[in-house]
Amino acid sequence: MNLYARYVGWVYFKSFLVVFLSLLLFYVGIDLLSNLKDIPSSANTQILYFLFTCVSAVSYVLPISLVFALIVAKINMVRSNELVSFYALGVSKNALIRPPFFIALLITIFYVGLNFTPFAYAYDYQKSLIKDRDFNKITNDTLVKFDGKFVYIKELNPLENKILSVDIFDINETTLKSVASIDMAKFKDNQWYANETNTTYLPDKLELGKAGLTLESGKNEVALSGFKPKSIQSANVADKSSLSVVDVLDFIFTFKDEGIELNSARSMFYSLTIYPFFAPLLVLVLYYYLPVTGRFFNLAFVSFILVLVTLVLWGVLFVLIKFSQSATILPEIGILLPIFALFCYSIYLTKAHH
Repeated sequence: MNLYARYVGWVYFKSFLVVFLSLLLFYVGIDLLSNLKDIPSSANTQILYFLFTCVSAVSYVLPISLVFALIVAKINMVRSNELVSFYALGVSKNALIRPPFFIALLITIFYVGLNFTPFAYAYDYQKSLIKDRDFNKITNDTLVKFDGKFVYIKELNPLENKILSVDIFDINETTLKSVASIDMAKFKDNQWYANETNTTYLPDKLELGKAGLTLESGKNEVALSGFKPKSIQSANVADKSSLSVVDVLDFIFTFKDEGIELNSARSMFYSLTIYPFFAPLLVLVLYYYLPVTGRFFNLAFVSFILVLVTLVLWGVLFVLIKFSQSATILPEIGILLPIFALFCYSIYLTKAHH
């Protein structure tokens, strides 16, 4: 690697660390002040709450920190005439942005990889500590369609992989065939085992004098199979729990043939895997609008405009994600299209300054 690339990369990375830690501590400080009354008095719990708040803040702070770091690093280089000196030495404009861009890209890829892990549950863990609540997050009153059956679940306990008060309605088109009632079922080996199942079978035709209802009981039987506890949480629209990419994919592939609306799941998938890449792309775009020298520009005003543009674009993307998750617009239009447009524009600027 060239000496100038190492220097520019280090300047950008150092600026990123300063900006990221500053925004992170600011976010955590505001959150602690807002929830100070509800945080338990236990020192261990307070430390856990602080750590989980830091982790949950990363999704908000990381993307704009990558962009702000470029603004800080390059404006300082402009002010000290380092940027124009590199150009005078024959370093091309494209070559000078490569180190910051690839650093931002690698950090973003690492962050997206973390979203495949329990790292994505940090927000749930953080909120569960308030008012001495358990880490466990209970999901109530969920109705899903699976394997041609309607399943109503009164209560889901994901920590113990347990569901309580389950009713399974087996329907053939518009005709109810049977109803199975389960007090409790536990998830094991990708299947739900019921402690006791009471099933009521209805005859195909209800006729006077003919066979009526048939009742059957069983214990430790397989009641359901094929979907995980997190898939049930995903199916609950009112549930604001955090999901990893693995959970979202599991939900999509589990219920894709069940006629369930998947817009929210697709939005969640795009927001966890595609949306974060707006940061390195915006780093590339804003770089080409930076002044070469501060002699003819008010650098403070330029910095303000670039920060304002970053916040506006970040806010617009955030609103589009919320619209996509609420099925107001298609996730492909609300998330994929803006990122793709930003990608095309960054490629255009790179080619134009080749």
